[in-house]
Amino acid sequence: VTGKPVALGGSLGRGDATARGGWYLLRHLAARLGVEDQPGRVRRAIVQGYGNAGRHMARLLASDGWAIVGVSDSRGAVAAPGGIDLDALDAAKARGGVGLLEGPGVRRVDPDEILALDAELLVPAALEEMIHAGNVHLITAPVVLELANGPVTPEADEVLAARGITVLPDILANAGGVTVSYFEWVQNRQGWYWGEAEVHERLKAAMEREGDAIGDRVAALGIDWRTAAYVHGLARLADAIAAHGTQTDFRG
Repeated sequence: VTGKPVALGGSLGRGDATARGGWYLLRHLAARLGVEDQPGRVRRAIVQGYGNAGRHMARLLASDGWAIVGVSDSRGAVAAPGGIDLDALDAAKARGGVGLLEGPGVRRVDPDEILALDAELLVPAALEEMIHAGNVHLITAPVVLELANGPVTPEADEVLAARGITVLPDILANAGGVTVSYFEWVQNRQGWYWGEAEVHERLKAAMEREGDAIGDRVAALGIDWRTAAYVHGLARLADAIAAHGTQTDFRG
């Protein structure tokens, strides 16, 4: 069992691990994706799903200079071209939903409308299949980072690929959560517990390593990031099978 309270053998750094892993990945690949920080440029992000992972991701992006221009939850959505005050957003969420947010430049919109906002990054952090054939045409952001599990349907994925929009797939982008769960298991087995800074450094190293490995396959094979992630995973399995040997496959 992972995700335990720290007092019961849980790991520090687990609470925001899914978002933090995606953030580390994005920061590391920013130049490759064309969303690196540049003088005089304000990078804009949309967060679809302001729950645990989405809220942490919004905070991490804001700490890195991103303006959060659109946010949705299960009860509504808001947009603000100049950026959303996240403290005020959290207060609105606590009162009943992000749709209760008020302030200069803030307007309530239909949840799908935030997909059409001008932004460099879209972070689906809600439920499965929230981006589908009926709304994928609205997306203008050049990069989609899947923080949720399966937020883009296969049909929508094909549309995004045809339009040249980069999708960092869930199998890579939201792996921070399961990675730190693995770290929790390792610490339990060792009986030796790491500080939060060490957890963060190990997570950062893992996300950057896998991001580079998959990105290299994208470049070498001319394929999309999702396909490259599966190729990378299957290649590892193939290497392990080959190293184990095939003698047992031919026994009568």
